[in-house]
Amino acid sequence: MSKRLIKNIKEYVDLYIDDNTGIAWIENGTTGTENSVHSNIDVTGSIKGMKKLGYWKKDDKIVKSHGSYYNISTLVISDKLDEIVAEYCKCEECENRRINK
Repeated sequence: MSKRLIKNIKEYVDLYIDDNTGIAWIENGTTGTENSVHSNIDVTGSIKGMKKLGYWKKDDKIVKSHGSYYNISTLVISDKLDEIVAEYCKCEECENRRINK
């Protein structure tokens, strides 16, 4: 993985991108959370299980980045930090969404 700092949003809140996958995320040191616009699970989780349980669709595209599996076929924006991530995410599906807008 190639984790690169894109910018500091505010103190302890930083935007990163994985140059290999294009996945962008915010690490929020004030809350210990991460913001992403794609649903994700830890790499110890089961992609097959997520699909079998119906949380992810059978044909969804999954990408591995910085210790998680990301379902890039989903797009979830629920707050301002997610909106920032959406602007910077360069994964295949986000780039296609921008082209098709």
